[in-house]
Amino acid sequence: MRGESSVSFKRSQAGLLVMTALAVWVAACGARGAVAVNPVRGSAPASPASSGAAKVPAQAPRAPVETLESFMAKVRHLSTEARADRVAPVTLEGTDPELMAALAASAAQPSPESYRALAAAYRRSMVVDKAHGALARALELDPRDGRTFDALARLWRDAGLAHLALGDAYRAVHYSGGAPEMRNTLGTVLQALGRSREALVEFTRVVDKNPLAAYGWNNLCYGWLVGGRPAEATRACQRALSLQPTFAAAQNNLGLARAQAGDMAGAQRAFELAGHAAQADFNLGMAQAATGLYSQAAQSFERARAAQPDWRDAVLFENQAKRAAYQAQRGGEIR
Repeated sequence: MRGESSVSFKRSQAGLLVMTALAVWVAACGARGAVAVNPVRGSAPASPASSGAAKVPAQAPRAPVETLESFMAKVRHLSTEARADRVAPVTLEGTDPELMAALAASAAQPSPESYRALAAAYRRSMVVDKAHGALARALELDPRDGRTFDALARLWRDAGLAHLALGDAYRAVHYSGGAPEMRNTLGTVLQALGRSREALVEFTRVVDKNPLAAYGWNNLCYGWLVGGRPAEATRACQRALSLQPTFAAAQNNLGLARAQAGDMAGAQRAFELAGHAAQADFNLGMAQAATGLYSQAAQSFERARAAQPDWRDAVLFENQAKRAAYQAQRGGEIR
């Protein structure tokens, strides 16, 4: 099951404007030493002739001195007009074309199908909360839709919360009338919970209902592997590959079945057919380590690490295999 968006804002300029204006006003008061006010209305200035004082040259009339209240009113007005430079937030919804299309479709035509598509787009990026929200809206429109419950089960399973997925997986099977796809999801959830025998039953039901389902045969292959039955696993994986020859997961599971049966050469061929050479060496190393062939495993991990020097798992398992081989040698178990 990552944060989906990051937002960047500049500091608001409105608050800075207020503080700057107040600082200017305080500085001006300090220069004068006091706040001047207008004369009281109704009082008349003394006449130069009647007072006998020397005639003073005429001066330009002073501008009315602004009061604190009027000044603050202007500041408030300027503050309301100030606007911070707005920077558009960088979000998944604004950068992912598939998600943008799914959002537009669900807004234009809300339906269980459009909300499931939206949830799938979020699930692809493992934004679990929003994917769950979309599926919840789908259930509001159709509370008995097995496909929506199946999507919920897969969402929880892939987020590492298989215990939350189980109920939804059973509801998906119930509301779909036992559809093979829903039973397959139920089997994977049971497998994730360590309930291997029950998972094997579900995978068997999948291929019984749909013998052409390569995914069902592959999962059945893995179920037999977990049960320590390499012959049955081999047959199931071969059936999956006969239906879908480029099924990399089935090739890898076939390699594991070969290794479990003690056929390391066959395991290596299967791993190589699955695709990437470094990945094939890594998988072979895992199979060798699982059967106690620690020295050979170290060599396989070393080849994988040489092909991809930044592959941390290859480095880690290479070191672990070397230590296991050394300990086995000291104990008289040279492999």
